[in-house]
Amino acid sequence: MTSPAAPIKIAQPSTVKDDFTYVVDGAEIVLPSLSYLKPGLVRRIRRLGDVDAMYTLLELSLTPEALAVLDEMDPDAYHQLLEAWRAHSGLSLGES
Repeated sequence: MTSPAAPIKIAQPSTVKDDFTYVVDGAEIVLPSLSYLKPGLVRRIRRLGDVDAMYTLLELSLTPEALAVLDEMDPDAYHQLLEAWRAHSGLSLGES
């Protein structure tokens, strides 16, 4: 007689539930964690390409004032903000 097989457990990626907060020129930018998006946001961006999805997420999540601050950011500083948001959310770009 064999013993019953142990249940298979699939490792779930860890999620970061806390919002990402970043200050740019004195303005507070608050974005949802990329690993814990609300279903409505996922539904709105599900068929978009990566770039369109990111900008749609920014437009749906930020106030008009915060968007105006992002629009005027130095491109290098903007990319640092995006990288910090990704890192905060616990997402990895993976190996290439």
